[in-house]
Amino acid sequence: MGGRNADTTNQTVAREQRNVGSRRNNERAAGGRDSGLAVASPVEEALPHQLPQAHGVATNQASKEREQKNNQIKTIVLVGTVLLVAIIVAMLAILLNAKEVHDQEQPSNGSASPRTEAPTAACTMLAETWEGLPDSTLSALRIPRSPQAKAYDWVLNDPNQASYPQWKILQRFALAVFYFSTGGEDWNLREDWLSYNVDECSWYFRKLVGGEEDFYLHEGVSEVRSELRFLESACNAEGQYAYLVFTENNMDGSLPPEISLLSGSLLYLEVGSNEKLRGLIPSEVGLLTNLRKFYADRNLHSGQIPTEIGQLSELQELELGHNIFTGSIPSEIGNMEALSILSIRHCEHISGTLPTELYRLTNLVMFHMHNLNRLTGAELLPEIGQMTKLEKFWVYHVPIKSLIPTEIGLLSNMRRLNLWNCSITGSIPSELFQLTDMIRLDIDDNEITGTFPTEFGMFPNLTMAWLNGNQFTGTLPASIFQSWGQLSYLKIHDNKLEGPLPTELGLLTSLDLLWLSRNEFSGTVPSQLGFLANVTELFLHDNSITGRIPTSLTELASLEMLTVSDTFLSGSIPDGLCDRIWDITYTCNDYFGLYTICYDTEKVNFTCSSTNLCGCDSCEQCN
Repeated sequence: MGGRNADTTNQTVAREQRNVGSRRNNERAAGGRDSGLAVASPVEEALPHQLPQAHGVATNQASKEREQKNNQIKTIVLVGTVLLVAIIVAMLAILLNAKEVHDQEQPSNGSASPRTEAPTAACTMLAETWEGLPDSTLSALRIPRSPQAKAYDWVLNDPNQASYPQWKILQRFALAVFYFSTGGEDWNLREDWLSYNVDECSWYFRKLVGGEEDFYLHEGVSEVRSELRFLESACNAEGQYAYLVFTENNMDGSLPPEISLLSGSLLYLEVGSNEKLRGLIPSEVGLLTNLRKFYADRNLHSGQIPTEIGQLSELQELELGHNIFTGSIPSEIGNMEALSILSIRHCEHISGTLPTELYRLTNLVMFHMHNLNRLTGAELLPEIGQMTKLEKFWVYHVPIKSLIPTEIGLLSNMRRLNLWNCSITGSIPSELFQLTDMIRLDIDDNEITGTFPTEFGMFPNLTMAWLNGNQFTGTLPASIFQSWGQLSYLKIHDNKLEGPLPTELGLLTSLDLLWLSRNEFSGTVPSQLGFLANVTELFLHDNSITGRIPTSLTELASLEMLTVSDTFLSGSIPDGLCDRIWDITYTCNDYFGLYTICYDTEKVNFTCSSTNLCGCDSCEQCN
C-alpha cells in the first residue's frame, strides 16, 4: 500500500515536471520567434528515480551562493575597517607633524601654538559667516598652508576669540594674513606678533612716525612736512588698526588682498624699502577709503599700477617709486583730489602717455616723476597753472619735449623747479621770474635757447642754479651776481656763452661749486675768484681764456679741484696749486636712442699738454 502511494506520488511529480518543462519549451519557442533568436532544443525528461537527486543539487547550489555572499560581505567589512584604521592613523600622524612644524615656526613670544594644516570644510563654512571676507579669501582658505589658511587656523585657536566682536576677529585675521604673506617669521622686527597674550594694537609697530624717506620727499616743502611724533598704539582710540608702518623690515612676499579688511580705520600703509616685497599691488587697496598715506616704494612690485587706487579720495601722500611696474600710469590718479604728494620715481618700465588728468590735482604740493624714459606725450600744458599750491615740481629723465608754458608764472608758491633732461625747447618765459621765492632751479641738459636772462637776478633766495647743457648765448650779466648771495651751486657749463668772466663772480662767497667750462669765454681769469673761500670745485677748462692763473687762487683753502685744460692760459702754475689741478672726463649714456646725457665726471691727472702752462711735476720747467 505504501509502495503504491509512493509510486502514485512519483508519477504525479513526474507529470508536473513534464508540464513545467513543456511550458518552458513553449515560452522559449515563443521568445525565439518574437526576437528572431535561435530556439533551444527541449531538455530530455528526467526519469522518476532521478528527481530527488536533482532537487538536492539545486538546494546545495543555493546554499553555496548564500555562503559566498556572506563571505564577500565579511571581506568588505574587514577591508573597510582596515582602511578606516589606516586613515585615522594617518590623520594623527599629520596632526602631530603639523604641531611639530608649527612649534618650530611660531615666534617665541609666549603665544599659543596653533595648528598649521588647512582648515576643514566645516571651518571654511564658518568663515563664510564672517561679513566682509572677499571671495578670493574663501578660495584661499581651501589651499593647504596658504597664508589665509594659516591665519584662519591661528584665529580659530585663539582662546580669547569668544570675547571679541566680529570686527576685531576680522582685524586680527587680516593682520595674521599680512604677517604670513610677507614672511613675518623673518622680519627684522616682529615683537609680540601673533601673540594671544598681547593685544594686536601693541604688537610691534613703528612708534616714530616719519623717517628718512619722508625727509627726502618733504625737503623744502613747508606745508606738508611730516611732524616727528611718537605713537602710543598702532590703533585709534576705538582699538581699530590705523598705522601699518613697516619700512625696511625685511619683508619677503606680497601684499595680500585681505588688507582691505582694515578699510574702516587704516590711515597709514607704509611698506617701502623692502627689497623682496614683490608681485602685484592688489586692487583691493582701493577699498582703503580712509587711507591718508600709502608708501610702496623701493620694492619689487610689478604689473600695472591698479586703477582702483584712484578710489582713495582721502589719500594725501602716494609714493610708488623704484619698482618694476609695467603698463601706463592710471588716469584715475587724477581723481584723488586730496592728494598733496605724488611720487613715481625710477620706474623705467612704465610706458604710455602722461595722463592729462594729473593736472586736476589742484591740492598737489609736491610732484616727483623721475626716470620714466618710455613715457610719450608728456607735455607741460597750460593747465599746470591750476596747480597753484605746488612748491616742488621735480620731473627729470622724462621726454617732455615741449616749451615751458607761460602759465608757470601762476605757481607763486614754487620753491623748487627741476626739469633736468626733459628735452625742453624754446626760451625761458619771462613769467618764470615771477616766482621770486625760488630756492632751487634745475633746467639743465635740455634744448633751451636764447640769451642768458638778466632776470635771473630776481631770485634772491636761490641756493642752486643748474643751467648747464643748454644753448644759452650771449654774455653773463654781471648784475645777477649781486643778488645771489645765498647761492651754493652754479653750473652753467656746456652752453655757448662768450665774453669775459665778470669780476662780480667774486661776490658769490657762499659758493661750493662753480662750473664755467665748455663755453666760449675769453679774456683773463678774474683775481676776484680768490674771494670764494668756500669753493671746492672750480672748472674753467674748454674756454678761450688767456693770461695767467691768478695767485689769489692759492688762498682758496677749500679748493679741491681746479681744471684749466684746453685753454690759452700760460705762464707758471702758482705754488700751492699743483696738487689741486686736474683734468676731467665725462661719462655719457645713450637712453633708448632718444637722447644722450653726460653727467658722470672723473678726475684725470693733469698733463699740461693742452695749455702753455709750466711748472709742477706734470709740466715743463719754467724758464
